[in-house]
Amino acid sequence: MEEKDIARNEECVEAELVHQGGGAPRPEGPRAPVSGPSAAPGLFTRLKMLIAAGLGVAALALLLAGGLLTSTVIGAILGIPLMLAGVALLALLFKLFSAELKNFVVSRKFP
Repeated sequence: MEEKDIARNEECVEAELVHQGGGAPRPEGPRAPVSGPSAAPGLFTRLKMLIAAGLGVAALALLLAGGLLTSTVIGAILGIPLMLAGVALLALLFKLFSAELKNFVVSRKFP
């Protein structure tokens, strides 16, 4: 109890928040123009996103169906290959995301 009384009666200095003013003053002229929204993604990017979404949904559906079927021995005969197909689709999905379209080479047969 005595320690609390000492802390209550002790004088202390409270910290005061003061801005140091280290930055330069803002110019009073007009601000830089705000850039508009970025351009919409190109056709290949939209196609890549659509394929990726389809692969993701199909992979999750195969994994879920395979997981439900593995609850019985007979279902495991179908469920395990379905789960492996789902994992293969997920691997294909990650490979698609990691591939860059800039590195693809398009060659023409007839100039």
